[in-house]
Amino acid sequence: MDIKNKIVAITGGGRGLGKELSKTLAEEGSKVIICSRNRNELAKVCREITDKDGFCEYFVTDITDKFQVYKFINAIIAKHKKIDVLINNAGYVHEWETLENIAEDELENSFKTNVYSIFYFLKRVVPIMKKQNEGVIINISSMAGKRGVPNLSAYSASKFAVIGLTQAVAKELKNTSVYCISVCPGGMNTGMREKVLGVDDARKQQDPKFVASVIKDVLLDRIKVPHGGDIVIRHSKIDSINSAPE
Repeated sequence: MDIKNKIVAITGGGRGLGKELSKTLAEEGSKVIICSRNRNELAKVCREITDKDGFCEYFVTDITDKFQVYKFINAIIAKHKKIDVLINNAGYVHEWETLENIAEDELENSFKTNVYSIFYFLKRVVPIMKKQNEGVIINISSMAGKRGVPNLSAYSASKFAVIGLTQAVAKELKNTSVYCISVCPGGMNTGMREKVLGVDDARKQQDPKFVASVIKDVLLDRIKVPHGGDIVIRHSKIDSINSAPE
């Protein structure tokens, strides 16, 4: 698709991969609308984009609260009348701990941020895109959603759930013009990685700018990912592109 002037909603757009996605797509001419809970981070990203004559708007939103999610989407529709692309990027990761040492609320936090929020967004956006008769949904999973990671059991389980949710919804959308896939990055040099494994480890990981560039190429149809499938991005390379099971 041509993404120039397309309305692109990105969750977790104030930092890490979300920040790089926002800047990369704005450079392609997309109208980027971002959300997170941190106003200062959002405002900074928007300034960086608008200073280069790009388009960016932001909304302070707690994506674990379905009413705030619906308010965010409703605001976009009220002003722009459509949503062309939804990227469910926001994520949460708990401390590096064995299962028996992970606090139970960390399981709740992992699923509320990584799974429930996507469910809320899909529930509101899918009907809009079906009515538009077009749209793209990209759900950010992880390599931890393709294979279990020790000491990240709750996070890993939530990212597996993202892939399952994507596959199920994609099958529901089979006879529509709405496209839905998962993206599974390996380790990235982000604050989230640094929080769990430290600065030295984070600096050894792939640049989120590269992952953002791959997602841009998927949107531009330069890279083909089957509807309902996923793309794995590791070590600054495309590792695999996978179809959803029948």
